[in-house]
Amino acid sequence: MKRCVITLALAAASALPLLAQQNAASAAPAAADAVPKNVVAVINGEHITTEQLERMWNRMGAKMRAQYEKAGNGKLRFLENYVGKRLLLQLAAESEFDKSPDVQAELEAARESALFDLYVREVVAGQIVTEAAMRQFYDSHPTEFVHPEAAKVRIISISTEKHSPSAARTRIGDLMKELYGVRAGSGNDAQAISAAFAAAAQKNSDHPSAAAGGDLGWIGRDGIEPKLSNAIFNMTPGAISGILETEKALNLVLIEDRQEATTERYEAARPGIREYLVAQNTQKVVEALNRATRELRASSKVTLHPENVQ
Repeated sequence: MKRCVITLALAAASALPLLAQQNAASAAPAAADAVPKNVVAVINGEHITTEQLERMWNRMGAKMRAQYEKAGNGKLRFLENYVGKRLLLQLAAESEFDKSPDVQAELEAARESALFDLYVREVVAGQIVTEAAMRQFYDSHPTEFVHPEAAKVRIISISTEKHSPSAARTRIGDLMKELYGVRAGSGNDAQAISAAFAAAAQKNSDHPSAAAGGDLGWIGRDGIEPKLSNAIFNMTPGAISGILETEKALNLVLIEDRQEATTERYEAARPGIREYLVAQNTQKVVEALNRATRELRASSKVTLHPENVQ
């Protein structure tokens, strides 16, 4: 969803922090037949599956998830961050840090707090934000769930400020010829073209993405300046552009993949809709919680012993 969501005060904050990193680390992939296809990471022998990743991804607040998605390769970046967290958790378990009485007390308090928050979110708030209400919101806000067309792009930029115009043009021209040669020599092999383009970007590009092989991730039409966008969204996957001139650089772009505009299905949009509607109805949720607490107190046997409170 495109809306800004305010998290309900009673909801548990379970999202991992988004590290200030521009590109996900490029871990060496395992052989295709080494692990099951549903395994996205192996951390010291511990398998992290696509199902686990999906659950963690969906548990994040919409605002945090949007930050990852905006950065490109969102789930992969999230997974990279989670690896760091998991390694520390493994170390904590190996050192029996969790066996300490103080840590046990903290864990019990955290479990109690999480259970309370989940009950409020799923049961109490669920009486207000119903399935029908979520479906109605989805049906009445169709534009909220449209994902515009996008392209997976790599770029090589030669700065016309850092180099003289003639030197920049010679350099970008030589790179274009070299890459066109790779494309022709490989029989338009997408993997070979991408690898050659990435290597050329790392070695030659003046763009901030050079260290990542010019990888810009998935971008929409408004994610890059118009002179480049117009070319990018008229190219087919696997194509390398001609020389594209912008105000401060001469550029080559490679289109690795394309996605047409799509509408998010209700099932996928549902968690974000629920979070938004719960936030919109925070006051009603709090009132329902207070009412439930009063009713429980009235029907329960509770005795306080203030004389023992120190």
